[in-house]
Amino acid sequence: MYMVTLNEEKCTGCDSCAAGCPAQILAFDGEHAVIKGDPCDCMGCEACVMVCPAGAFTVQEL
Repeated sequence: MYMVTLNEEKCTGCDSCAAGCPAQILAFDGEHAVIKGDPCDCMGCEACVMVCPAGAFTVQEL
């Protein structure tokens, strides 16, 4: 089981994470990224970490 965490202060609002999340738990609210639903629905692929230019995401194994 994995959990994704977002540091909203680092988010630049580029929307790359939401477009690249295969679990579809990330969204864009018009200003910055948000985690919709349960952050533990994360698949652990780290796609958000890889595409985020600001380093706003972390994925950890629980």
